[in-house]
Amino acid sequence: MGLKEDLMAHLEKETAQFTFENPSEKLTANVISNIFQVKRNTVSHYLNQLFDENLIIKINTRPVYFLNRPIFEQKYYSIPTTLFNSFQELQDLQPSKQESKDIFDQLIGSDGSLKKAVSQIKASFFYPGGLPIILCGPTGVGKSFTAELIYKYSREKGILPEKAPFISFNCAQYANNPELLSSNLFGYVKGAFTGANTTKDGMIAAADGGILFLDEVHRLNPEGQEKLFTLMDQGVYRRMGESEENHKVNIRFIFATTEKLEENFLQTFLRRIPIRVTMPSLDERGEKEKKQFIYLFLINEAKKLHTPIRITNRALDTLTLHNYTGNMGDLKNTIKYIVASSFVKNRDENEVRITLQDLPENILENTVRFTETKLKNASDIVIDENSTLEQLYEVSVSHLQQIKTSYEKILNLYQEMVTKKFSREYFQQNFINEVNVILDSLIFHTRKQANVMLELMTANVQETIDYLEKNYSVKFNGNSIYAIAHFLYYKGNIALRWTKRQESLIEKLAQYIGQFYKPEQKLVDQFKSILESKLDVKLDPIDEIMLAVYFRGLKIDEGMGQIKAIILAHGYATASSIANVANRLLGKNFFESFDMPIDISVEDIAAKVLNYVENNDVSRGLVILVDMGSLTDIDELFKKHINGPVAIINNVSTQMALYLGSMLDKELFLEEMIEKLEKANKMDYKIIYPRKEKEKVIITSCQTGMGTAIQIQKLLHDSIPEDLGIKVLAHDFNRLKELGTSETIFQVYDVLAIVGTADPGIKQVPYLSLEDIITGTGEEKMRKIFVPIVSEERFAEINKNIIWNCSLERVIDSITILDSEKILSQVEEFVNRLEIRLKRRISNARKIGLYVHVSCLVERLIRQSPIEDYANLDEFEQCQKEMIHAIKESFSVIEKLYNVKINTAEIGYIYDYINETA
Repeated sequence: MGLKEDLMAHLEKETAQFTFENPSEKLTANVISNIFQVKRNTVSHYLNQLFDENLIIKINTRPVYFLNRPIFEQKYYSIPTTLFNSFQELQDLQPSKQESKDIFDQLIGSDGSLKKAVSQIKASFFYPGGLPIILCGPTGVGKSFTAELIYKYSREKGILPEKAPFISFNCAQYANNPELLSSNLFGYVKGAFTGANTTKDGMIAAADGGILFLDEVHRLNPEGQEKLFTLMDQGVYRRMGESEENHKVNIRFIFATTEKLEENFLQTFLRRIPIRVTMPSLDERGEKEKKQFIYLFLINEAKKLHTPIRITNRALDTLTLHNYTGNMGDLKNTIKYIVASSFVKNRDENEVRITLQDLPENILENTVRFTETKLKNASDIVIDENSTLEQLYEVSVSHLQQIKTSYEKILNLYQEMVTKKFSREYFQQNFINEVNVILDSLIFHTRKQANVMLELMTANVQETIDYLEKNYSVKFNGNSIYAIAHFLYYKGNIALRWTKRQESLIEKLAQYIGQFYKPEQKLVDQFKSILESKLDVKLDPIDEIMLAVYFRGLKIDEGMGQIKAIILAHGYATASSIANVANRLLGKNFFESFDMPIDISVEDIAAKVLNYVENNDVSRGLVILVDMGSLTDIDELFKKHINGPVAIINNVSTQMALYLGSMLDKELFLEEMIEKLEKANKMDYKIIYPRKEKEKVIITSCQTGMGTAIQIQKLLHDSIPEDLGIKVLAHDFNRLKELGTSETIFQVYDVLAIVGTADPGIKQVPYLSLEDIITGTGEEKMRKIFVPIVSEERFAEINKNIIWNCSLERVIDSITILDSEKILSQVEEFVNRLEIRLKRRISNARKIGLYVHVSCLVERLIRQSPIEDYANLDEFEQCQKEMIHAIKESFSVIEKLYNVKINTAEIGYIYDYINETA
């Protein structure tokens, strides 16, 4: 065993005895060097190696301390990083001790549908002397159970003594005999009525010092309600037949009713009950809680029978979907019946099995109404007497705690980036992943029922995002609106508590975001300003940090930015007037305006334009509308400073601006827009291209649209080191095929190659198919592309990255949302069936391309956004009927599995792909 292993063993021994209060000097490099009789530098060298391997913890104090990480985590708690500036900083990561749970935390729905009810109940009983409380809700929602739970809670918290009484009295039993009701409730004295031979105390006396629960209290007539007034107000009462003596009692009241309060009670009675708790029906509690009740009742039955219960997923779903008119009581009895009947049928088995066939007919009727087309998990659920709800249905921590936990992970990730020199890209990707996890959780764990505040939040977020999209040329996906709304709803205005170390990290992270996320920070500032003016919402600094990085994840992909437009005109407000009218009519700020004096020089005009260019991304193009003069004199100035094409158009008018603006939002290319504009308006124009040395670029494209081209772009971008200065841009396949090297991108960039799913046929530029990259057969082509501009060593690095990033599974994972293993097996079956029907073999290389193409096709069909256009579609349908039938029949295996239908246009593209191999 070498010195490095000896040091690790030493730290293991010393860390086992480590305490924060008295850290041993034997954990410092100086003392360790004396123990092992070696130079301190040698010890430090090996300790730093162990630190780099994440095996030890480094405390950067004077002197520096080292701890064995596995032993520390085993003894104390897990840590996300291994470098700390002090022991206190390490100690700050210690998970806070969980608050002792009370009995209500075990109640199904305590953090969901009953959250408000539990809060009201606790408030009423912690109030000095207690406040009367009434539980409202239909039969079977658990009012009596809740009353008993309140009693247990009051004793658990010391509000009531351990031996305090709990008296339950159902007013319905004596509703038709008010005198009998009063005698049972208040008691009576000897001779109060015929048969009253002795003096007897009632329920009120029995409840002294505890709780009196009056169920079905609406059955009390007005006189009966009035009799309770003095008792509730002063804590005194008289037995029936007494006229002078008052009896003093200390009682906490719980009432329960199934009826509407205002219609069944005296207002004077209701005024004495300040806490009104509404208990939701079973259906109002949502699918999650409903399923938890089913699990709970099945666990109870398994305990009674001492036998495991196996239930199929379909049976469980059917039970969950059924409407139980008697709520929890109805569900409980239904479960008892189902288990009992299944138990009798399977007495010789070692478990009770519940399938659809074991359910009552009235429940099975719902199976037809709620049949889903999605594939269900075929596995059964087994419940025994030791099962718990947590095992069967994981009860998540509160949403707020989820948010804080995610924030803590993000702060630790930032610290790791700083200490371990992670790349900004690595930090950003992991940050975005963490944000997406918490936002997805908030959305998908929300009960699907009306929530006025959430709806209000969503509507206002929608309006705010609409404003940002119109004014900042950004595009949010539809899910982002709901994600942000759910986040703001659950986060609320609650300020999370942080340690001093965490506060310092938040401050530093905010500075980092301000430096590297300026556009996103600007969006967040605007978002915050608008939303705070609409709603009572307060964003904390870390909330703003999270949103800034989340917005970065939603930003428009490189190469897809919008073409910019400005209006230059002489006069006091000519340009601004045209721009203002056009922007307002178009509903979006497309145009910037520059009003110019009559005597302004060409140089001053150029300075204004170049200032705009410096502060805006015009790499995709800039259109300048001017009122007079060709501005040809500033061509030379522009060519040296622009990084994209600039079109200068004379004779600006409001009509021209409106027509141009209508095209700016359609992702057309600059030359295409100018051609359309020229046909609609009489004008002179000139297009200027950059003169500076062209940047080297690889183009990605896809025959079926930009979506896949952009995903291929990302894969290649991740494979080519940034320092080589080679861009990867996605471009429209049809424009490449139609325009060739006359397309704008060839004027602006030095195009090294085109990579895609189909060859656009540009002879001057090498084409590399995606299947060549995936199969590895394209290595020699890649060498010819890269080696003239990079060394063999750098090419080997690029090739290695491409092999890693562009395996078939990773490509499918990157360009679709589908499970790569599953979709590939299904596409393989489709291809095999197609080969049989066509009676010919498709080459392996083309199969790879077909796998990618069909995987993307399946996702388009699932998203209900198939390609609708195909060249000469009618002719194709007439001439290729057999081929269309063969492809459709082969594809039916996928159609059935995903419940989708392939259209003829998509079949046409598969035909094109196969036809290339013919």
